[in-house]
Amino acid sequence: MAKILCPYCFKNFKSTEVMFRCENNSTMIGPEGRPVPICPMVDDKKYSDHWGTSMPMKRYFPGSFSFFERMGWKPLQSQKCSCGVASHKFICPHCHNQLPAEMVEKGSEIISVIGGPASGKSHYIVTLIDQLLKYRNKLGLSVTLQQVGRTEDERTTNMFKKHRKAIFEDKMALNKTQETPHPIPWIVRLESVTTKKAVYLVFYDTAGESFNDAEKVKQEKYFKESKGVIVVFDTLSIPNIKKILESNEIENSDITYDYKETLNTLKVFYQNNSGLKLTERPFAFVFSKFDAVIDNKEDLGCDVTPFVDRNGDFENSKFIKTGKVSMSQIDDCSAMISAYLSDENVWDESALADDIKHIWGDNARYFGVSSLGAMCDVAKQIQVKNGSDQVTPIRVLDPLAWILIKLGGFDIPTDK
Repeated sequence: MAKILCPYCFKNFKSTEVMFRCENNSTMIGPEGRPVPICPMVDDKKYSDHWGTSMPMKRYFPGSFSFFERMGWKPLQSQKCSCGVASHKFICPHCHNQLPAEMVEKGSEIISVIGGPASGKSHYIVTLIDQLLKYRNKLGLSVTLQQVGRTEDERTTNMFKKHRKAIFEDKMALNKTQETPHPIPWIVRLESVTTKKAVYLVFYDTAGESFNDAEKVKQEKYFKESKGVIVVFDTLSIPNIKKILESNEIENSDITYDYKETLNTLKVFYQNNSGLKLTERPFAFVFSKFDAVIDNKEDLGCDVTPFVDRNGDFENSKFIKTGKVSMSQIDDCSAMISAYLSDENVWDESALADDIKHIWGDNARYFGVSSLGAMCDVAKQIQVKNGSDQVTPIRVLDPLAWILIKLGGFDIPTDK
């Protein structure tokens, strides 16, 4: 029997408490000679209450499971609606949103991505999925974008295709995410091809303001339940980096926000929720737009050796060539960022480094990534480098690979 955390309402339930939605779309000829549905639409109060608007839906009904299904020894079978047609469309018993079948049958563990305003979280989510699909075999993972949602547009596959086209084909940066009371989850199932252990990436492309307010974070229930967390910081919001780049007439078209607000929110949340044991979970602190550091390493006074190849260019993850995640590369890069954060003559952000070390210890690592491979200009057109017209994400998979290795059971190849 699996325990489920609904990615919509974030209430827990047992797999055998799941309900079903009728899938019968057949019609018959009614008294007036017009086709009418055999299984009519009904008012679904729980579904309407969740979304804040009335939406007639197909009938919903509870399941009746065998002893073997209840014990988890046999997959949950389809159930018949009162119209006589069997359905395998699972819905949450609390909010009546449709759930992926494997999530209900096998349970769900979640990894989440959070970040403050203009931190680059939206671009990171899209490029992370793109790189997962491209390099999944090297990580020994199957990657499945889930097909659930109120409409076709809300299905993870279609949301990803839309945003990927904007970035990789149209070469346009994404618009700033707006706040909404009911964010749509992006649900991606990752499963080890050898051990069959699975985890769900449940992303919410929420406005970053949600993570600069301790009260709002309390409402982000998926964050509380996450087994691992990726925290995205904007590298260009580090005052010393911003100052040097501006002196070189390098301007960031996005409004930068002090990432200390996001960290302070996490600290308050951690202090007020000690029972959640946040410090026992792997936290990847990701500095986005890190190509700005690589391209201006001399002016910034940084030795970026762990991040670059022999030519001094920003080098992508080693496992792409070797087939094994380099834990030494991850540790060396993390140590470099930590050292420069603590150095008052370089980035001068020792308070942040001290807080993270004190709270998370060895369960935290720093990462430098570039979702786009280059900075964006004022017109939001992605710039190209070295004559290439391709968007080239760099190191975006490292934080996730590290978290999966820390969680264990995924058989990710490493070079110890």
